Amino acid sequence: MPQGFGRGKGDRQTAGPKGLGRGSGLSPFPSPEATLALAERHRQAGDLETALHLCRQLTRAHPHLFAAQALLGSLYLQMGDPRQALTPLQLALHLRRDWVPAWQELGDAWMLLGNPEEAARAYKQGLAFAPNDGQLLFRLGSCWLALGKREQAIAVLRQAAAAQPPQAYALAALGNALLFDNQLAEAEAWFRRALVLAPQEGRILVNLGHCLHLQDRLEEAADCLLRAIPLLPGEAQPHNNLGTVLQEQNRLEAAIEAYRRGLQLAPDWPEIHYNLGTALLTLGRYEEGWQEYEWRLQRQGAAYPCFPLPLWTGSPLGRQTLLVYAEQGLGDTIQFARYLPLLAAAHPQASLYFRCPHSLVELLRASFPQVQVISDTDPLPPFDWHLPLLSLPHRLGTTLETIPDRIPYLVCPDGSSAWPEDWPELPQRGIKVGLVWASGRRDDLALSRVQRLKSCSLNLFLEYLNLPQVQWVSLQVGEDLSQVEPLLKQHQVVELGSRFRNFVDTARAVAQLDLVISVDTAVAHLAGALGKPVWVLLPFAADWRWLLQRQDSPWYPRVMRLFRQEARGNWVGVLQQVRAALEELLRGIPSYSSPFGTMR
Repeated sequence: MPQGFGRGKGDRQTAGPKGLGRGSGLSPFPSPEATLALAERHRQAGDLETALHLCRQLTRAHPHLFAAQALLGSLYLQMGDPRQALTPLQLALHLRRDWVPAWQELGDAWMLLGNPEEAARAYKQGLAFAPNDGQLLFRLGSCWLALGKREQAIAVLRQAAAAQPPQAYALAALGNALLFDNQLAEAEAWFRRALVLAPQEGRILVNLGHCLHLQDRLEEAADCLLRAIPLLPGEAQPHNNLGTVLQEQNRLEAAIEAYRRGLQLAPDWPEIHYNLGTALLTLGRYEEGWQEYEWRLQRQGAAYPCFPLPLWTGSPLGRQTLLVYAEQGLGDTIQFARYLPLLAAAHPQASLYFRCPHSLVELLRASFPQVQVISDTDPLPPFDWHLPLLSLPHRLGTTLETIPDRIPYLVCPDGSSAWPEDWPELPQRGIKVGLVWASGRRDDLALSRVQRLKSCSLNLFLEYLNLPQVQWVSLQVGEDLSQVEPLLKQHQVVELGSRFRNFVDTARAVAQLDLVISVDTAVAHLAGALGKPVWVLLPFAADWRWLLQRQDSPWYPRVMRLFRQEARGNWVGVLQQVRAALEELLRGIPSYSSPFGTMR
């Protein structure tokens, strides 16, 4: 995500008012006015310690001098001690409530202490006396943004952007708010206006680059980030962001170089380590890749459980209990569940629990009787160690050559093969091909973009793959099918996905098909894990698990074929390849070394 655009070095308003207010007495020498002026001179000269010493003496002798209290609070804030700043700033405002700079700095102190609610109250108090103050409006908008109140943030930041004279930080803050609200075109416009006022402000360039990235304008995004890097020589963020752009261009070695430069500046930044891990894994450099991928557990916003017991290191378990739990998406769980029987075989005396989404429990219990599979809504069992599922390849030292490749490794439960009475019957003509055209929806802006890039239009799908010998069966779930129902009927697609209650139902349907054709979704993993022939349609910069350029997958040998975009967003080329492969398959002359031969 973009680095937040905060205050510049010179935009803090000083709290040195001209009037001194009511004093508690007179000092014979020097006068309070002279002491205050001297303290301010030391402050401006950069001698903050002397200024602080003078202010503390002055406030002890004259506690009712609001100007002295305000300057003392401002000094504490400037010296990086916002908690100490609170009391003198509050005292100053008790003595003179209309002193706007003190309200601003009180809000700043609360923000630095991680309390945007109190900061917002302070800024609003200041705005009661100065409703058009651009600094206060900018800060209040930033508070609303931190509190997740996007509409309020955008409204206030529009006022800040309109304040005169215009300030680059206010325009950029509005751009950030609009970016978080997915109003990317307008966000870009405000970032560009901010750069007109501050062309050398690297953070605005970073945020503009991120905005362009989210609009799939990768070359322009890279250009912004390359311009930002020399302007921010000590910051890792532009290197990380540049790496993500290069990775989406499949320029993996260049991306790795960018990540490593970022880590030289921020050696313990989890996001960069994680991104480096995905790039290395894409290149098949698994030893270092799995190690870097472990940093995902420390990423900001990572939703991993915080258990008081330790992560399993890979040591012998003996008779101890290990809890492994699913993470990320359903497809990840299906792909990496293959490690569970290996774990059980390596530690035969241990008790192994696997915690996963309820929709997978029945299928995984049938497939892995040696592991106790529980739902993520069930009470936790007692355990000695725990581990997220995708850490198992690292713990077990998986390389490209040692990927567990026994296929199938999932089986349907006994008695689940019968076709449900409320499901439509599948016609017996031609070959039966399962179809999934859309990846799962996500609320997060970046993840939503990934979902969009992985998904293909159903209309385009059926336009290019409408072959009379193929009976299409929709396995799509999670989509508003009312929008595409006429299209499904027009092409006589049998719709099953809306009837699935769990993955046993999905597996039951897949078992009756000859082939599954899917974008990168959990259904593709399910088909491969069941040993069903599956063709997977991948975007230009595919997920790390699919490696680079290969038409096969070492994770699903002999059953999976990969069709890749040759240019970003170009599904037409992919579908033309799939159609050609289908036609050859129907003629019984597959050009690809097919594991399932001719299907009639």
